[in-house]
Amino acid sequence: MILVKGLEAFYNDYCLTDSIVTKISWDDNLLDLLVTVDYYWDIQEGRDKTRELTIRFKNCREAAFTMPKSFDTIPENELKSYVYSWYTITHCSAKDNNGLLEVSLKTIDDNPRWLTVKCEEILVEGEE
Repeated sequence: MILVKGLEAFYNDYCLTDSIVTKISWDDNLLDLLVTVDYYWDIQEGRDKTRELTIRFKNCREAAFTMPKSFDTIPENELKSYVYSWYTITHCSAKDNNGLLEVSLKTIDDNPRWLTVKCEEILVEGEE
């Protein structure tokens, strides 16, 4: 179910800070990038549990992921212990640039951006 649509709704209705990315995939149509998050703020608003939200980046033109530089120096047997901090959203920005939306999600301080996307539209989907 679509909860909000568009840039204004994306910024005003949901604060993604402290949400943890739990899944990244392409939709069956192979045009939409889907980022699923464990939405932290539902706990803060009095709900008993977190809610899973999916951010749909419709008709992607570009999508680039950048892992933190520290990824290269962590021993392989310790990588899983860093996953939640590397995938916790710390900042989100978006702007309209000639009809395409440019979105940037940041996860940790030493990484300027974890995900950058250019797409036609942003939808936030989930259960009401």
